[in-house]
Amino acid sequence: MTAAARPLLPQAGSFGGFVAEARRAGRLVVQPRMGMSDPHLMREGLLATRRADATTVGTITLDSYTRVGDHREARRALATGVALNGYPIVAHSAAITRAVTDRIAGASFPVQVRHGSAAPQDIFEAVVAAGLSASEGGPISYCLPYSRTPVARSVANWEAACAVLARLGAEGAEPHLETFGGCMMGQLCPPSLLVALSVLEALFFRQHGLRSVSLSYAQQTHPGQDAEAVTALRRLAGELLVGLDWHIVIYTYMGVYPHSAGGARLLLEEAARLAVRTGAARLVVKTEAEAHRIPTIAENVRALETAARAAEQAGPAVGPSRTPGCTRRRSPWCTPSSASTRTSGAPSPGPSRTGCWTSRTACTLTTPGAPAAISTRAAGCTGPRSARCRCAAPQARAAAG
Repeated sequence: MTAAARPLLPQAGSFGGFVAEARRAGRLVVQPRMGMSDPHLMREGLLATRRADATTVGTITLDSYTRVGDHREARRALATGVALNGYPIVAHSAAITRAVTDRIAGASFPVQVRHGSAAPQDIFEAVVAAGLSASEGGPISYCLPYSRTPVARSVANWEAACAVLARLGAEGAEPHLETFGGCMMGQLCPPSLLVALSVLEALFFRQHGLRSVSLSYAQQTHPGQDAEAVTALRRLAGELLVGLDWHIVIYTYMGVYPHSAGGARLLLEEAARLAVRTGAARLVVKTEAEAHRIPTIAENVRALETAARAAEQAGPAVGPSRTPGCTRRRSPWCTPSSASTRTSGAPSPGPSRTGCWTSRTACTLTTPGAPAAISTRAAGCTGPRSARCRCAAPQARAAAG
C-alpha cells in the first residue's frame, strides 16, 4: 500500500475496549442486525442506534452480492437504483462509507461490519480503507453451509483477511474479530459443536495476529442447556485465550422466528436474560418483524430498547471476574450462605462442583460430595444435579454435614 493510499487510523474506536468498559459498569451491550444499500439510510440507521435508550454498538451489514464477491452486480444495482439487502461496502467508495460514519462512529460508539463471506479479503480492505476496524465471521462458520468454497480455500482466504485487519495494530489501533462459530447453521446444532467452533475460530484469529476477539453462541430452545453451554464457552475461553481481550456475544434465536409480535418480544427478552445470567457482554437482537420482512430502523431501535430493559430487570451484567457456575439469578435452589468459608469472588471449587454462586456470594451444598453433574433444574443455577444440591443458610442445614 502506497503512502497516498494508506488509510487514516480507524475512526470507530476500540470495539473490544468499549464492550469491556460497558461490562465493568454492569451494562449489557445490545446490537442490531442492520444494513441498507443507500448511504443516507445507512447513516440514519447508525444514528438511530446510537440514540437508542440502551448501551449500543453500530452495525453495517453487507448485501448478498458483496458476500459472494460479485461486486460488479452490486455496482450495477447501485447505478440502476435497485435496493439491496445490505450495504455494498466494496461497491461504495471509501469516501462514501467514511461519510456514512462521520461524527457517528468513535470511541463511544464503535461500528462493526457484518458480512457472511468465505473470501472476505476485499471486504476487509474496504473496512480498513473506510476507517473501521471491527468485523466478524470465520473460516469454517462462513464457509459451511453458506458457501460452495472448499474449506481449505476458505482457511487461506481468512488467513489473508486476518492479515489485513492485524496490520492496524502496527498503526496504533486495536482491530476486533468476532467468530460466527456459535451460530453454525443458524439453529438447533449440538451446543458442544457451537462451543468448539467458537473457541477454535478465536484461536485461529489469535494465530493470525488479532488480539481482540469475541466468541458467539446462538440462543437455542432450552434455557438451561444454553446457560450450561455459555458457561463452558466462558471457561474454555478463560483457559485458552489468556492475554487476549475477549468477550462472549449471544445471538437471539437464529431459527424460524415467531410470527406474533408478542412471541418475538418474549424470545428476545429471554435472550437478554440468558446473556445476563451467563455473563455474556453483548447481545445481537432480532425484531418483531423478523418472520415477515426486513425490519425498519424504528423496529430495530425498539428491539434494542426491549432487550436493554429485559437485561436491566434481570440485574447488572456479570463482571469479568465472576466465576462460572451458579449465576446471578437467585432461585429456591441457590440461596447464598452467610457463613461460607470462601470469600466473595473466590475461585471456583473446581471440577467436583461442590459449590455454587449468586452475585459473587459463595454458598455451600447441603451434602458434601454430592454427585458432580450439570443441573438444568433452575434458570439461575448450574450447580450439581441432586435433590441434596440445595444451597442453604447453615443454620437451616445444621444436620446436613
